[in-house]
Amino acid sequence: MGEDQSLQNQSPKKKRLTIVGLGNGPDALTLGAERAMMEAGSLVLRTGQHAVATWLAGRRAVFHTLDALYAECADFDQLCERAAFALLERLEAHDSLCYAVCDPGEDATVERLIAALPEQVSLRVLPCVPASACLQAAALAEGQGFGAHRVAAATELPRLQQDPGLPLCVIEIDSRLLASQVKLWLMERYPPQAEVFFSISEKGDPCALKGIPLEELDRQPAYSHLAALWVPAMDVSLPLRERFGFADLVRIMQTLRGPGGCPWDREQTHRSLRQHLIEEAYEAVDAVNSGDPDALADELGDVLLQVVFHASIGAQHGAFAIDDVTSNICRKLISRHAHIFGDAHCDTADEVQRSWDEIKRRERGQTTQAEALGAVPKYLPALMRAAKVQKKAANVGFDWERAQDALDKVLEEAAELRAELEAGADPQEEAGDLLFAAVNALRLAGVQPELALSAATEKFVDRFARMEQMILRENRRLEGLTLPQMDVYWERAKREESKN
Repeated sequence: MGEDQSLQNQSPKKKRLTIVGLGNGPDALTLGAERAMMEAGSLVLRTGQHAVATWLAGRRAVFHTLDALYAECADFDQLCERAAFALLERLEAHDSLCYAVCDPGEDATVERLIAALPEQVSLRVLPCVPASACLQAAALAEGQGFGAHRVAAATELPRLQQDPGLPLCVIEIDSRLLASQVKLWLMERYPPQAEVFFSISEKGDPCALKGIPLEELDRQPAYSHLAALWVPAMDVSLPLRERFGFADLVRIMQTLRGPGGCPWDREQTHRSLRQHLIEEAYEAVDAVNSGDPDALADELGDVLLQVVFHASIGAQHGAFAIDDVTSNICRKLISRHAHIFGDAHCDTADEVQRSWDEIKRRERGQTTQAEALGAVPKYLPALMRAAKVQKKAANVGFDWERAQDALDKVLEEAAELRAELEAGADPQEEAGDLLFAAVNALRLAGVQPELALSAATEKFVDRFARMEQMILRENRRLEGLTLPQMDVYWERAKREESKN
């Protein structure tokens, strides 16, 4: 084999890309990151405005930065695209390239670069001591950094479900405007005077902290991509906050039912709370009907309290906890929306409902339709339960075709009830048949019987009050009137009602 042919069969030398994390300064560098930068064929820093850049210059290391792109790009997305393209071009001219950023796991240019990397390039990523770890170390020195904590970039804070019972580390507060936005978000959950700890890694010290009131976060001398904030954990009740999250509600309930908690809350059981759960649900429905969003938010809170209350009881008895509640409903939503999270196909709401019911039957191991009917909870209000049972029977075709056909059955049942009354017999069974037939007719007409009856009852109450006011204005009393006389006022109230 000739020399030229041997060279042609050799694979081209594989290029190497190493991405290293700089952390907040030289003290946060790992030995691996330092070695990779010093041995790289070409070293590029995302920005020269970093303490490590000064440290590298002192060691006479040759490096380039992407600072010029900041002025050329209109927005952050364009900067990331241009930076990734520039790095790929440089990689073509060198066998090895080292790209240094504050934290590879949090840098958008790294994400773009890796996505566009050719297959023949070998990739190595070296982590750093993250800003959050440096900040927690500094907080430990202040007696504030023990235990688990949350970390979020300042721009991502609005999407965070923060638990003030856990410390919070906010990184990359790179402008006064962003600091103001962070402050406003935090002040919905923490009091303005709460002590927080601000760090901008001055002089390359990644653990330089300054305690300030939260309300002064946007009044600091300087900000940069290295600026960060440590927010200590806060007691759930002191001082009373403007905003609370789900974790706060769980913690408050734990306090109420814990040692030294509320005597009433501690003695409650699942059975003793049954009526409260029903009442709160109905009050939430009333709030929906009122159209008042503030009232609805308030009543939904009462409903949520009942859920957390039962979960707290379950946890204390080792039966289940709040995470079991949320896990069960999340699994149920995913499995029963197979047209979203699976390969099923549904185009209409009716198709979705049929799919939901079928999946529900399979999950519950129901092999017959009678089992599905029997599974409708017996504690439901009678009209509501009747409608649900009828709907399940209708799913297999056992139903009237039209509401008018079902109405004929109502008239038939009414006649049978009349016959029972005239015969002096017990009318309960025929009365039930009449109501069941009425529910059927209303369901086929697209009317929810429970809501229809509630609305009719409310209309009766309002009309009766209007009638009584008319009688009182004429210095008469209901107790002194005959039914025909009251009926005259009733019709007057009805006419007046129709005018409004």
